[in-house]
Amino acid sequence: NKEPRLWPSRSRLHRLDRDVEVEDFQRYSEKVQASLYGCPVESPPVALFHKKRKNSSKSKGSYNKRVGKDNEEHSEFPSGMKKIDLGTQADPYCRFSNTPKAKEHVYLFGGTANSRQEFDYLPKDFNERSQFSISLKTHSSHGMIFYVSDQEEENFMALFIAHGRLVFMFNSGHHKLRIRSQEKYNDDQWHNVVFIREKNTGRLVIDGLRVLEENLPSFDNAWQVTTPFYVGGVAPGKAAKNIQINSVYSFSGCLGSLQLNGRPVTSPSQTFSVTPCFEGPSEEGTYFSSEGGYIILDESFTLGLNFEVVFEIRPRGSSGILMHAHSVNREFLNIHMKQGQVIVKLNNGIRDFSTSVTPKQNLCDGRWHRIAVIKDSNVVQLDVDSEVSHVVGPLNPKAVNQREPVFVGGVPESLLTFSLTTRNSFIGCIRNFAIDERPVSFSKAALVSGAVSINMCPAT
Repeated sequence: NKEPRLWPSRSRLHRLDRDVEVEDFQRYSEKVQASLYGCPVESPPVALFHKKRKNSSKSKGSYNKRVGKDNEEHSEFPSGMKKIDLGTQADPYCRFSNTPKAKEHVYLFGGTANSRQEFDYLPKDFNERSQFSISLKTHSSHGMIFYVSDQEEENFMALFIAHGRLVFMFNSGHHKLRIRSQEKYNDDQWHNVVFIREKNTGRLVIDGLRVLEENLPSFDNAWQVTTPFYVGGVAPGKAAKNIQINSVYSFSGCLGSLQLNGRPVTSPSQTFSVTPCFEGPSEEGTYFSSEGGYIILDESFTLGLNFEVVFEIRPRGSSGILMHAHSVNREFLNIHMKQGQVIVKLNNGIRDFSTSVTPKQNLCDGRWHRIAVIKDSNVVQLDVDSEVSHVVGPLNPKAVNQREPVFVGGVPESLLTFSLTTRNSFIGCIRNFAIDERPVSFSKAALVSGAVSINMCPAT
């Protein structure tokens, strides 16, 4: 049973006139792999060749699922932060840049229950004092924004959303301090938030003008937490001991300008389902960012005598792994693109065999394209839109149906075979994924690793 909530002895609202300051963070270099909430849509046709640029970072695009122009009045970023065009590098085969336009150092969370970034750094004096600042934009009524604890979660500190209100909590011994905003902030507009813990005192500062302050009656000198600290969500099983269940899961929205004690926080040690916060319209689909990432569908595929895999793609790069499955006895199925060609390669326990389609219509033209792979015994057929190819492989009389995990959008290097013609992750959007005519929900995947945004695809 949890300890009864102890309300602080005093609370006040006043102008910010002391050491609390929300600072802009222009050097936040975070590595993300993919976004699960959407894929950017390119509006006017663009030149086939874009200006070269260095690779830049996975989410998710705008977390507004409808296609259409963002309302600038509501999407304007807080003062001092600048918009940048991350979409200047291009694959010469592709209509769209491989990185959609996004806000600098701002990331999209949500799409999965445990979308998050993990950081392995805490300053030496963190146990006595800490000051975090962020910029936040969300429509979530509930969700985790920040969490850190010790291994047993006896000591903790958290910022989350409950019923649209911001809640800052930490403990001191058996007592828990809870500061809740009076206003709701799930309004799809940007807000600057500072949350401070100084021994037994907590402060929540919103938009630089309001300070909510509360105290616990005493300070526990033994209060101590350990890395990692979580941003945007927590690892499975975390936080439920201290936070109401509705707010344990990842919030949906964009977060940037992360600072700790006035200093920008550097790259996370791990990223799960986080992408840049894209500008512009978005649509349904799962977006795989140029930083790389993949989805694991746990034991959802029978790598045996017969199967059918169907999905749609809208690439932003002409090469990359679309799907990979393998078994312990070295059987595998790999579907990938290589400079616009779609290739299926298999091993059924006897030897490798493959087939391919070089489409007349460029797959990187900014439109959706349908891919289907059908296996019937030792015959494999590949459909790319209306173009068809097939191959007859060797018969394996000992073939059995066994369920295997499926990797979508990429695969760890250690699992790839040497005979594949590309080892790169897919860049772009995938939707309507089905195995044996059963739709697959990426939001229920066993793991979303890297910069992948579920359910949101940038439309430009």
